[in-house]
Amino acid sequence: MNEKKYVTYEEFGAKGDGKTDDMPAIVAAHNYANENGLDVRANDEATYYIGGKALTAKIMTNTYFGKAKFIVDDVNLENIKVSLFNVATNAQRFTPEIKSLVHDQKKVDFPHEGKVYVRVYSNKRKVYIRKGLNMNNGSDASDAFIVDNDGNVLNGINWDYDSISSAVAFSIDDEPIVIDGGIFTTIANQWVSKYDYHARNFNITRSNVTVQNLTHYVEGELDHGAPYAGFLSVGECYNVTLRDCLLTPHKTYRTESKVPGQLVSMGTYDLGFGGSIGVKLINITQTRDIMDSTYWGLMGSNFCKDMHLEGCTISRFDAHCGVTDGSVKNCKLGYMGLNLIGFGNFTVEDSSIFGGNFIGFRSDYGSFFHGNLTIRNCEWIPRYGRGDKMYFFGANNTGDHYFGYDCGMPENIVLENVTIKDENISAENLTYYLFPDYDGSFAPGKPYPYGTPKNVTAKLTSNAGRAVKVCEKAEEYPYLDELVIG
Repeated sequence: MNEKKYVTYEEFGAKGDGKTDDMPAIVAAHNYANENGLDVRANDEATYYIGGKALTAKIMTNTYFGKAKFIVDDVNLENIKVSLFNVATNAQRFTPEIKSLVHDQKKVDFPHEGKVYVRVYSNKRKVYIRKGLNMNNGSDASDAFIVDNDGNVLNGINWDYDSISSAVAFSIDDEPIVIDGGIFTTIANQWVSKYDYHARNFNITRSNVTVQNLTHYVEGELDHGAPYAGFLSVGECYNVTLRDCLLTPHKTYRTESKVPGQLVSMGTYDLGFGGSIGVKLINITQTRDIMDSTYWGLMGSNFCKDMHLEGCTISRFDAHCGVTDGSVKNCKLGYMGLNLIGFGNFTVEDSSIFGGNFIGFRSDYGSFFHGNLTIRNCEWIPRYGRGDKMYFFGANNTGDHYFGYDCGMPENIVLENVTIKDENISAENLTYYLFPDYDGSFAPGKPYPYGTPKNVTAKLTSNAGRAVKVCEKAEEYPYLDELVIG
């Protein structure tokens, strides 16, 4: 007699007719599979309807959605914060004995076995004190890192911590799991347009997970609605790979900002990352034109490390509250471009970047990057509007706002074989500048001056033969007098 190796949703009452709410059966099937170490397989011919009940299916085993369709109805929800699926871990959380940390510390000493994920916080220091229409009072300084069996810290520590106010650690799952396939269609929420993030998603909190061949569509968007935190949302885990997935940007809605009388566009995502380490996005594409500005950028991230994109065609890469070490390789990034702040080493290779800048260092967080930037064999296709100047690097820092840290450009910048694909731009007097003026932060007496790079090597040329200069104000970069661009 053959031993049972997988369960189906139909065994637990699913109809798959696109009308009956199959979520209770989906939850029951995964619970049984988790308890018995079995895979889960959907029916390729089925259409599973998921209604508005506040139910979450816990995934802890390989799950094969295949060609099955899922209708996710977000019109009437019991709870907007409840995920559809939680890709979960059995690892027990514990509090590591860490009293203090310093920037780039290489070793820690607390009792543990094997490789563990650690997240620490300090309420003695606020960082990412945001400026602008979404201004805030910042976040507690925090770091996520991996510690091996010998206590070696495998990721850079970003901040100094005189004291740790809270910390959590848990072991990393050794056995990888795969989530494969599935065609999901979300019928969009009709919520009031305000910052009530909907979480109807895959919430991945387990390490060593691969999600592949998944498709997500969005239908039924109106002229109003609330934003989404990410249909694939990855948080506080290690080594998660998303590959060969087709996803959908969400319609951009506006709401009241922190500044009275002014509206702000709300970030809304199909990919969301928070406190994740070792995330890989491979061959991720989107259903809508990457240059369609009526839809928000596909992804957003906060507090992540070792984030790598390869072969992706999406509307933007965005590191909100910093990324530590990362790369973009063989990608096309659309109208929102490449938005970056953070630490460590960041590399862009063999990629095409559309947008107002090749890289926009986010001004709402001080336009800072502490580390090294390498751009190699890339092209910038400027999203030209009007005017007589454009900036390869976008940055803005007035020097009078404290973001919780020193701000400045990457210390070392290398551009190798980078071209501006501008032959279709007809502007006669357009000039390119490598660096902007930073809005006067170099003026004498500024309390929080903006730092310039220490070393710059730049091979950057315009296909149309336009001039490429260092900066409009040469006095801001006197040590780059000898820099030859091109």
